[in-house]
Amino acid sequence: MRYLWEALLEADREKIPQEMLRFVHSSRGSRYMELSLTCLNQSLISRAGQEKEQIPVEINTYYRFYDIFKNMFPPENIGFPALRESLTNLILHMLAHNDIQRGMTKEEYHKRLLAEEILEGAFGETALEVFLAMSKEHRQILLGGWLSILRAGNALPVFLDMMRGLVEQAIVYHGNDYPDEIFIYTGLKRERSLERRILFLVDTFLDVRYRVEIFYEYHFGIIGIEETMKIDEIAIC
Repeated sequence: MRYLWEALLEADREKIPQEMLRFVHSSRGSRYMELSLTCLNQSLISRAGQEKEQIPVEINTYYRFYDIFKNMFPPENIGFPALRESLTNLILHMLAHNDIQRGMTKEEYHKRLLAEEILEGAFGETALEVFLAMSKEHRQILLGGWLSILRAGNALPVFLDMMRGLVEQAIVYHGNDYPDEIFIYTGLKRERSLERRILFLVDTFLDVRYRVEIFYEYHFGIIGIEETMKIDEIAIC
């Protein structure tokens, strides 16, 4: 890590609340890096001794923000050290957030707004429950798919992408005789969280005209494909 905003992203990856980071002015920081790390190749923010203890992160405030901090840390000692430290921490948190938002694309901005609506319960309890159970990477996939519906118009291609990205070992089949018939298979065991996720994707990304059947763990038999025609290892449609 080299820049201030990278500390916030690293905290998110390590599931460390950002308020636990306390940015402090470093008087001995490298002139070539904004973060004053113990090791030059350090990539992780180390937790302090206890879970609730704040994690100090030393910053070379003169690296990019000299005009802001030049009068706060003069060579001679001045009063109100606690106030200056609190203001420094507050200002650096604001600057770090500004850095992150400045690099946001229009789609990332829309994803953030959509995520806020989901967390506020605007799409119902099921959407909220499924969203909270997802990893950060899966949430980004879901939000991207949700936005794609507005652009694509046809929800079926988006649904196929969501199944591949959000349900492990998922295979989706179209019925030969009935185009509106869809079969979903996943090699995973049937569990409540998995079932809710699949049903949520079906309700969200498929039109009501589709008839969907879901198979867990055991694949249904397909005549002519030996891998699906194993005794005691097939499901019957």
